[in-house]
Amino acid sequence: MNTEKIAFDIISLAGDAKAELQKALKLAREGKFEKAQEQLEKATPQLQKAHQLQTQELLTREANGEKLQFNVLISHAQDYLMTTYILKDVAVEIINLYQLIKK
Repeated sequence: MNTEKIAFDIISLAGDAKAELQKALKLAREGKFEKAQEQLEKATPQLQKAHQLQTQELLTREANGEKLQFNVLISHAQDYLMTTYILKDVAVEIINLYQLIKK
């Protein structure tokens, strides 16, 4: 698989996960905690698939000596994936805070 395809796949998966996380935050703000948790869970497989692409198609190949074409698109994909992971961690904490506040 070429690096552009990998980058677009990572961006797409991370973007879908980010959308699920944003929905989860909105639901939590509305007090719909069960649905918010469902949205959080929808983001997990997308992030896992993106991470798998990053690991298997980029990191492992590079570690095995293959010289990959690095470009801004790959940098963006890596950045987008990592910021979405951070968003997930923050979303979990914010949802927990909403639950405490709404008790």
